[in-house]
Amino acid sequence: MSAQQTTAPSHQEWYILRGEMKYGPYEYSALIHMIQTGELFDYNYVWAPHMESWMLLGDLQEFSKDRLARLIQTQDHLTGSFIKRGSPRIDVDIDVYAHNDANFFDGKCKSISENGALVLLNDPLLLPGQEIVIHFRSGENNPTGFNVKAEVIRKNFTKQRINVKSGLHYAVRFLQVQKVGQDEIKNMLLKK
Repeated sequence: MSAQQTTAPSHQEWYILRGEMKYGPYEYSALIHMIQTGELFDYNYVWAPHMESWMLLGDLQEFSKDRLARLIQTQDHLTGSFIKRGSPRIDVDIDVYAHNDANFFDGKCKSISENGALVLLNDPLLLPGQEIVIHFRSGENNPTGFNVKAEVIRKNFTKQRINVKSGLHYAVRFLQVQKVGQDEIKNMLLKK
């Protein structure tokens, strides 16, 4: 293994369990790409020959957010597996309310860009492709409240919780952002 490849797992045969059907083998880089494109989620079970049993993808160190962030930052041969973001993203801590025309729920925005956000919401039933309205509440980290219409792109399990109902991060793509919201997001990005 070359020095550039030391951050990647050496096992390259991975299998995915969907219902009772097993798929694979896939290379590690293919699974990364599936995560990025919303084909594979933290709640999917995977297995590789080095493992004793099937495990949730979200519980594996090989696919942790920290590991993937390190791979993106290195010149590793796997960096080509990642989808390039169209705009910079920053970590934030903003209280939000959201609704999907059926339910109203609260949560937190954990990171934001001009094109989308990562939100922790108290609703485990949202699905990729679903549209929601999010109100970014005014407060210390967001002087002016604003609304966005967004589409759920991906959902991931997280050990971070707001309360017993939460446990899912949703990646959302903004479809419409109020003008005041566009200005607030630009200000946040400039400050970081």
